[in-house]
Amino acid sequence: MPLRPVLRRLAITRLGEGMNRDRLIRETAAERTAAAVREFVLAAEDAGARPPMVVATHALRVARNPGTFIERVGRPVRLLSGAEEARLGFRGAVAGLPDPVRDAEVLVVDIGGGSVEVTRGGPGGIQASHSVPLGCVVLTQRFLAHDPPDDHEVAALRGLAARTLGPLLDPARGAVDAVIGVGGTITTMAALAQGLTPYDPDRVHGYRLTLPQVASTLQVLRSHPLGARRTLPGLQPERADVIIAGALVLETVLEGLGGRAIIVSEADLLWGVLMEA
Repeated sequence: MPLRPVLRRLAITRLGEGMNRDRLIRETAAERTAAAVREFVLAAEDAGARPPMVVATHALRVARNPGTFIERVGRPVRLLSGAEEARLGFRGAVAGLPDPVRDAEVLVVDIGGGSVEVTRGGPGGIQASHSVPLGCVVLTQRFLAHDPPDDHEVAALRGLAARTLGPLLDPARGAVDAVIGVGGTITTMAALAQGLTPYDPDRVHGYRLTLPQVASTLQVLRSHPLGARRTLPGLQPERADVIIAGALVLETVLEGLGGRAIIVSEADLLWGVLMEA
């Protein structure tokens, strides 16, 4: 039976804030993230979920002190490896789209806060998956010191993204019929391209996002300081400080794929986790 969401909640809590310096989760970040998780668990229980599941990804994978967060949650936390994150994200993204895509050879790209997953596969299963630490939060903290970022910072970020992702996008690794994009950066870029206020997941899901759209939206983002970016139609204010880094990665991905468009999916890692369970 296909999944049918009955309740959607999102909170941007930045568990990995400041971790680029020493790989330590900050107490304040741990507490605000755990508080959001506890709130979501109660909401899931009230909606009839038995038992709610809690999973963690990149920030906890690289943290030297994951217990700082886990001890605050009050229930088991499943820490996904990079390979698991890529596999489950692929499964969720493909399952949430129509039959022609589910039956095709596809490339799934997931741009998260801490990492980027690139996974190839099709009806026969996953052929290859990779997880690299190029998430929008990580790259913002590493490269983008100015507001808006200057050309030197942008070039340095682009260079790392191209060197890291280029080999993973090489057509020699296998032809694909479609490219699917998941994660907050890509869904936000689809919302920005359409000027969605408020955000409408039904208009984002299945949207075909092109390289010219990404390039023009990125130009707008780079022309506004943080305060002005927060007011742009389609952009959640909490993402305004990291969206430029994510958009630069997305633009690099589409350039690496020869300029082909990406199909945006609201179904992602969460769907994959639920389907597996």
